[in-house]
This record gives sequence, C-alpha cells and structure tokens, in this order.
Amino acid sequence: MIKKIFLFLFLLISIATFSQESELLSETDDVNAPDVVKPIFNEGGIDKFYEFINQEFNFSKISKSGTIVVSFSINTLGEIKNIRVIDFPDVESATEIIRVIQKAPKWEPAKRAGKPFEVKLKMPFNFTIKESIKQEPVKTTENTFSTANGIENKPKFAGGLVRFQEFIAKNYRTPDVEGLRGKVIVSFVVEKDGSIVDVKVIKDLGYGTGAEAIRVLNLSPKWTPAMQDGKPVRVMYSLPITIQSTR
Repeated sequence: MIKKIFLFLFLLISIATFSQESELLSETDDVNAPDVVKPIFNEGGIDKFYEFINQEFNFSKISKSGTIVVSFSINTLGEIKNIRVIDFPDVESATEIIRVIQKAPKWEPAKRAGKPFEVKLKMPFNFTIKESIKQEPVKTTENTFSTANGIENKPKFAGGLVRFQEFIAKNYRTPDVEGLRGKVIVSFVVEKDGSIVDVKVIKDLGYGTGAEAIRVLNLSPKWTPAMQDGKPVRVMYSLPITIQSTR
C-alpha cells in the first residue's frame, strides 16, 4: 500500500511539473513549427512516459525527497540515447532513473513533413518520501542487494577502499582540457565472483571523462565478494571521481 501511494504522488506531481518546465529541443528543426509531429510514447503523450516510469521505478532505492532532472535524445529510430542526469538528490535515485529509462521501449520519433528527426527531452521528476519510511536493502531471486547497507560482510578490495582509490588515481587519464574540474559519478556492481560489472555513468563532465571512468573500472582486479547468510551476493556501489586538470 505504501508503494502504491508513492507511485500515485509521483505521477501527479511529475505530470504537473513537466507541463511547466520540460524542454523539447532540436539542433536542426523548429520543434514548435506547425508541421512538426512531436515524439510519441506508447501511442500517447508525455503522460504515458511518466506512467511507464512510475510502474518501473523502484522507490525502495530512494532515501530522501527531491527532484531528478534528466535529459536524453530520441533519435530518428525512436531509440533513447545520451541519457544524462542533470540534478538529483542522491546517487541511488540517479542510478535508478537511468536504469528505468534505459529499459523503456522505443518512441515514435519526431517528424517534420513526414521525415523523422532527432530531438532532446529535458524532464524533471519530483517525488516525496515520508521520513517514517526507512530504506532497506532489496534482495531479489538473484541475491542482489541494492547497496552495501545491511550486508553482513561487505565486498572488499584488496587493501581496502584507500587502495581502490589509489588504483583509480593511478590508471585514470584526465583529459587535457584547461580548467576542467568537478566530479564524475559512476555506479557498478560487485559480482558474486568479485568482478566489477554493470558500470554506469551517473554524471560526467564531458570530454570523455565518463568513458574513461568506465575503462578504468573495467580494469579493476577482483574484489572479495559480499556475503549474506553464508552465500555470496551481488552489491551495487557508487563512486565519485574528482577530476582536476593540471592546466
């Protein structure tokens, strides 16, 4: 019952906010021209996309209320590309919204004079979580936990997290861009055999910073996997990587 209430609130607030703040952009076509047909999702408007998000979004991953702002492109084939989380209250919510959007079926692409063209959507998602509701690790049939919280024995990198950070710093190649600084945020899963899989960029700084983070994490030696009830389990981690150009 609690989850259904969350979904209902999320849907109402999101639809109202989208009509006021969302943006539909194109670099080559006037999206507001009278002969333009805007992209369509599940034979409906944007409200259909919000319905899909509400059905698929796992609210147990959210620890606090806030707003997620996401942008993505819908190409000429109706595929969602270039997902970017612009603003988010916590890493868990950002990771979850990326997962759901990546899962979405194809759209009908925007068209002008019957010819498809690529557009970019910028969408806010507002939600409220009651303080009395506590986030708990979510265990699935595949023994996957959403985070390391509540795990009996957390996954370990040889030498600890300090050594893991040193590994990242040693192998990460910072782009040679003057004044580049900030944080790249990635998420990944420590598999049952200790390998790192499912690496995703939640926030990047451009210039290939996110792709470089993925490359480095894929080089990581195996961890000691997490254990729960005497069995190895999969655990998701999030990691901020501080970038600062020397120029």
